[in-house]
Amino acid sequence: MVIALVLLGFMAVLAWQTMEPGQYRSLVWILTGFFAFRVVLQWSRSR
Repeated sequence: MVIALVLLGFMAVLAWQTMEPGQYRSLVWILTGFFAFRVVLQWSRSR
């Protein structure tokens, strides 16, 4: 779980630094947040 969240955070930082502000960057942020939420949700279910 920690590895997945670190990779998602890394992807978010790369999107923030490399993409110009606009619609696509917002979409990447939303998708990254959605996947991070799913990872945390799955982790809480397994406990």
